[in-house]
Amino acid sequence: MGLFFVYILKSSICLAFFYLFYRLLLSKETFHRFNRIALMSLLLMSWVIPVVEFSVKQPSDMSQAMLTLEQILMQVDWNDVPQDAMSETAIITQADNPISWVNILLIIYFAGILFFIIRNTYSVVRLGVLLKLSRKSKLSSNITLCVHNKEISPFSWMRMIVISQQDLDENGREILIHETAHIRKYHSWDLLLADICVFFQWFNPAAWLLKQELQTIHEYQADD
Repeated sequence: MGLFFVYILKSSICLAFFYLFYRLLLSKETFHRFNRIALMSLLLMSWVIPVVEFSVKQPSDMSQAMLTLEQILMQVDWNDVPQDAMSETAIITQADNPISWVNILLIIYFAGILFFIIRNTYSVVRLGVLLKLSRKSKLSSNITLCVHNKEISPFSWMRMIVISQQDLDENGREILIHETAHIRKYHSWDLLLADICVFFQWFNPAAWLLKQELQTIHEYQADD
């Protein structure tokens, strides 16, 4: 469990750093396709980099601090840890029940995940009910149109477009063209990966901001 928590922590730091890099250097660009690829690449890199091991001849203070943090989170046997790898602060923490605060963090973290499991399950159930009560027809060979009598904001997910009868009657052509663009550009897959990231990094503002940035880029692409 400690190893998983260390991985999530490293991934969160990478994602925060990458998102800051994107905001400073790339967010002003109007090449929406490039920005989308850049964001998805940074997201995937934040998952991959923490599992890559780097070795240096002379460890820096930062690397020693990260090593000590990993040892605490993984609850290793401190008798097996070289003295030069532990700071004075770490030794003091060890003497005063070093894993109590780790247990508290783990409880808070998994409580957050449980909350999002319940919230996402509720959303999936609502979507299922919405689709069940709608009138379905084939808009094309691979796109299903779901028309609902209830007033809802039009949206698309995977290969389905959900729209109210009122919106279909008033602005159906424009809305369907817009939502079809989302489907043809596979925007739902981007948001699915972003949601998975938010699911495990709900405490990381960068994960939420990256998802919001992706949604904005998607809207620009569909409008174009």
